[in-house]
Amino acid sequence: MEKLEYFVFNKKKDYKSGYRKGIQISDEGLALKEGALESGIFISRLLDCGEEGNQWNRAVIQSEGYGDDSIRFYFYCSDEEQTAVDGRMYSWEELIQSKKISPKKKHQAMEPYLAHMVQNPRDVMLYRARGRYLWIEIQLFCQAGFLPKIRHMKIYAGNRSFLNYLPLIYQTKGREDFLGRFLGLFEAVYQDFDEKIKNSARQLDPISAEPEFLHWLAKWVGISNAHLWQEDRLRILLKGIVRENMIRGTREYMEYVIGIFTGERPFFLEYCDIEQYRDNEAAYRRLKRFYAHGPYEVSVLVREQAVPTVREQQTLKKLIDDIKPAHIRIHLIIMRQGIYLGKNVYVGVNSTLVAYERANLNGVAAIPSIVGMAEPGRGGNEL
Repeated sequence: MEKLEYFVFNKKKDYKSGYRKGIQISDEGLALKEGALESGIFISRLLDCGEEGNQWNRAVIQSEGYGDDSIRFYFYCSDEEQTAVDGRMYSWEELIQSKKISPKKKHQAMEPYLAHMVQNPRDVMLYRARGRYLWIEIQLFCQAGFLPKIRHMKIYAGNRSFLNYLPLIYQTKGREDFLGRFLGLFEAVYQDFDEKIKNSARQLDPISAEPEFLHWLAKWVGISNAHLWQEDRLRILLKGIVRENMIRGTREYMEYVIGIFTGERPFFLEYCDIEQYRDNEAAYRRLKRFYAHGPYEVSVLVREQAVPTVREQQTLKKLIDDIKPAHIRIHLIIMRQGIYLGKNVYVGVNSTLVAYERANLNGVAAIPSIVGMAEPGRGGNEL
């Protein structure tokens, strides 16, 4: 059997294959179940490296705890495939998965194979864990109403030892002596560097790149305000931005960027869109007054539901200023939902009936604020 380099717990199925009591599984990992009395227990599946007498290397854990007393890790290791409980032989998988054997009795049966016990670990050197099989018992404790969580675990089955590069006299006591453990700290550092270099190509993919790396990618394609974007929408934007950069500075490009930011297609009104109504003098005069300030000015209409808060509206205005052509002036108009006198209504866009609300000046109610100053007669609030 080929020896595996490491084992990862980062999906639901990784945790469902183990035993749990008082523990709930989510997309984020393990957590103490709400309503559990005080604690919960999880025992992982059996990790088989495929080599007897294997020296396990380290464990890297991402967790959220409330002090060291809220999370405990027990690392067990063995070359044997089974053990005896109450005069009966059980394989390790049977013992772990059994619902008839209490967690306390399981703990007592596994205790002779305990290699390490660590409270709330982050990065653990498993220098005492020697054997083909390794499994983990996790105990979570509620502290001051805080429910601890385990988000990610990575168990390294083995790694090159720096002792192998030293003269034989330094290798006589194996890796459990002081020198082996001391060099293990540097091995961990180099191991992390090697993995980052090996996986560096993933950082060039907007979908898989780490969040802090997205801003760096955004600067490559001329997006200077990446901090204004939500992470999921920024990933979608960057995924297709290379193709869209070929039409940068056009209406199509602005529709693409604004549409991703707001989650829906915006509406554009240009000077040329109004010229077709020149034969209708009343309509032409009114449309020109509302939207057409000149051949170098454009109105962008966005529904209020797409940018409901003042902060989002101001952010959108800043975004538009950054992507518009230099010689064009943009008027951002926020279309309120509903039919109001003195406001323009667009069929199928914001033409909905709203509930009637009576004014109540009781010192508690407040008049809704208007974002920006709308010019007289405009069909919405312009920023």
